[in-house]
Amino acid sequence: MHTAPHAAGMTLPQFRILCRLSERDYRAAELARALEVGRPSLTVTADALVRRGLIERLRDLPSDRRGVLLRLTPAGRALYRALEERAVRGVSGLLSGTSPAERSALAFGLEALERGLRGAGFGSQPAALEAR
Repeated sequence: MHTAPHAAGMTLPQFRILCRLSERDYRAAELARALEVGRPSLTVTADALVRRGLIERLRDLPSDRRGVLLRLTPAGRALYRALEERAVRGVSGLLSGTSPAERSALAFGLEALERGLRGAGFGSQPAALEAR
C-alpha cells in the first residue's frame, strides 16, 4: 500500500482511520473507541490526515458543542477507493493459481475465523479486515 500514489509515508493507524471513515462519519471519541486507541493518539494521527487533506473535522454539532465529527474529504475518499482496489487486485493475484474448491475452502475458513473473532469480542469487524 505504501507504493500507492499519495500514500507514501502513511502509517497503519492512518490507514485504519481512513478505513473506518470510509464506512461513515465518526465522532472523535467514538472512533477512538472503535480503533481501541486513546484520544490523544487519535488526535495526533488525525492531525496528520487533516494536514494531508484526507479528512476534515467538523466542530458545529448541534447536540454537543465540544464534540468533533471526523469525515473523509473527497481526496480521502478517492485515496481509500484506490487503496481498496489495489488490495483487491493484490489478493486476486495471490489467488489466481488456486482452484475453485481451494477458494471455497478458504472462504469457509475465513468465515469461521470471523465468527471466532466476533465471539472473542473483537467488535463488529475482524481486526484483520480493519486495515484492508
